[in-house]
Amino acid sequence: FGSKEEILLAAMRDVLTQYGLEIRAALLGLEDPAQRLRVILQTSFGPQNFRREVISAWLTFWVMARAVPKARRLLTIYERRLQSNLLFCLRPLTGARATELADATGALIDGVYLRTALSGDLPDGEAAVALIESMIFAR
Repeated sequence: FGSKEEILLAAMRDVLTQYGLEIRAALLGLEDPAQRLRVILQTSFGPQNFRREVISAWLTFWVMARAVPKARRLLTIYERRLQSNLLFCLRPLTGARATELADATGALIDGVYLRTALSGDLPDGEAAVALIESMIFAR
């Protein structure tokens, strides 16, 4: 690989590739926007993605993306795909609030990862999904 930076980039490409494959497989044939949203959240916080080593890799990756253009590009691609998927689900559910809620949902996903990384607590994907859903559908 040549450097620690290249190793982390390769690891994050793999993490994001596996995440994308898992999301696409789970969304296959789903039409209901609420179900699609739940799948995105459940996959984001599922056992394959929401585990200590992946959470730690994300923390390092976010820092690296501030200074390394290749990492910034990879992070931007992920963020845009997530935003697009969230908007697709949220538009029929929330109308004019979809963009605001998609931004907030992305921030909440990142925030749960960050807090879990910094707290040292065991990842609890079900609690994370419940928290975010309660924020999205709060009246």
